[in-house]
Amino acid sequence: MVDLAVIGAGPAGCATAIWAAARGLSVLLVERSQFPRFRPGECLHPGIEVLFRDLGVLDKVLERSSVRPSTRTFVSKGRRSVEGFGADVNGPWQALHVSRADLDDILLTQAQQLGAVLHIHRSQVTPISSNGKIEGVEFDGRMIRCAFVIDASGQGAWLTRAMGHKHLASSPCLTAFYGYCHGHLPEGQLFEVSAVGWQWMAQVSAEVVNWTSLRFGIHQKPLPPSIISSLPSCGRNGGADVTWRIAPSVAGPSFFITGDAAFVTDPSSGNGVLRAVMSGIKAAHNARAVLTGQSTEDEATQDYQIWMKHWFEADTAQLAHLYETLSEGWRAPDTLAIT
Repeated sequence: MVDLAVIGAGPAGCATAIWAAARGLSVLLVERSQFPRFRPGECLHPGIEVLFRDLGVLDKVLERSSVRPSTRTFVSKGRRSVEGFGADVNGPWQALHVSRADLDDILLTQAQQLGAVLHIHRSQVTPISSNGKIEGVEFDGRMIRCAFVIDASGQGAWLTRAMGHKHLASSPCLTAFYGYCHGHLPEGQLFEVSAVGWQWMAQVSAEVVNWTSLRFGIHQKPLPPSIISSLPSCGRNGGADVTWRIAPSVAGPSFFITGDAAFVTDPSSGNGVLRAVMSGIKAAHNARAVLTGQSTEDEATQDYQIWMKHWFEADTAQLAHLYETLSEGWRAPDTLAIT
């Protein structure tokens, strides 16, 4: 019997585990991948610093962030502008560029040092339900009872699928492709938009540039952006379904769904890891409030549902406004993807 069974040991799951374990809850982290593992998404918004500080990992993340841009370049319709992230009395805010393998290592190590137990599972994880309430999980021939299950499985959306549900899409089918080149980008971060979509480039380490591209209605991998086309390719490349979608229920009796398992927007929103960490902390906070008698389960569930729904609606409204200024017909392709 544990307080929290967390499915997935990425940023959302580890943030849940760290926050909960630091406050005396017992946590089991259940993960299917051996670490280190490759994941794209090295560019972190400066706003994540306060969360890393709360989790006790900020100094370690800063040590492994070799690139710290304070601005990004935005190009639209041939016009180029340089935008800062903001500033305070300590100076300009800086983004953090850190490999996901390094970030995974930092967060997972912190969770285990605080007492969270990691289990790499070999068989399918199945929720244990009784009278409409999830009471635990079963995997590798083991049954683990828990007060709360936290789904941090990413786009695999483990719990939503296990309950026989599907995410609700609110955009046409969108695919983001990414790749890596060896070399240097004059700007730390460069975002180009046009009527056909957008391109993102960033110097993610001293010698490596990442590029990400999304074209409306196109689902075949494009060539790297022309500005870096002369640089030799390196590292992995691939694509991901980034259709905007949300789980029909991101919280319920004894469960919370975090990060990409809760909802997905495309990378131009710029807050995927931030959302993963913040939602992991929020889920742990609400679960603890129930366990300590500070909140009822219904109150904690409703609070989390409203919070995540508002975030999804704000992100998609902002993205839709941007895309509508680029192309009035961007919603036309792949309308069958909309539910």
